[in-house]
Amino acid sequence: MRPVALITGGSRNIGWAIAQRFAPTHRVVIGDLSPPSSALADDASWFECDVRDYAACERLVAAAVAAGPLSVLVHSAAITRPAVPVTEIRPGEWADVIGVNLTGAFHVARAAVDALKAAQGSAVLISSRAARVGYAALNPSPAGTKPHYCASKAGVISLTRSLAVELAPHGVRVNCVAPGSIEGDMIPRERWPEIAARVPLGRLGKPEEIAEACHYLCSPAASYVTGHVLDVNGGTWMN
Repeated sequence: MRPVALITGGSRNIGWAIAQRFAPTHRVVIGDLSPPSSALADDASWFECDVRDYAACERLVAAAVAAGPLSVLVHSAAITRPAVPVTEIRPGEWADVIGVNLTGAFHVARAAVDALKAAQGSAVLISSRAARVGYAALNPSPAGTKPHYCASKAGVISLTRSLAVELAPHGVRVNCVAPGSIEGDMIPRERWPEIAARVPLGRLGKPEEIAEACHYLCSPAASYVTGHVLDVNGGTWMN
């Protein structure tokens, strides 16, 4: 029986690239609000899942475990909103972003803990460079920094480290990938050249590059790595 890789937000962009990267060696299970627009591998599957709903996350994990041992969990589901001054962010909008990006990460991880322990699997939570600096899209502007997005992704980093400590005695590793500006629909295409000009490597990243980082962290090559945040941002933030 092939091991299972469960990918939330796996129907598009970074999540889809992650699903494709694990497909040759794992049975991929995608949890997302809508199915992928491209064909799935023969043994891959998609299940509708709103990560804000804990019961839906439990059902998703149960479906994944029914397909095989849960070797890999990657939480990629995320949303963002346009940058506006903080006084223009409605409380409901704040709650939506935190609900998907941070509470959703907690829901998925909590639902998967027992299955990860049983398989001694690995988990990766997707954060962002914005978590490191407090503003999104390389734009530290008083006109808006997306504080809800930044705060949610900073919380993901702390959640990663908490989980890494708790699950290490069970042989489960938990790490984090913090992408910089990546090609995809989270950044309007017309802004790509402007943003690329501010990246030391001179371009936006590709979803496949984030997928490679996730694959490494879940592989035997990273067997002594846990609680780590891997920054993949073209040099826009260096620690």
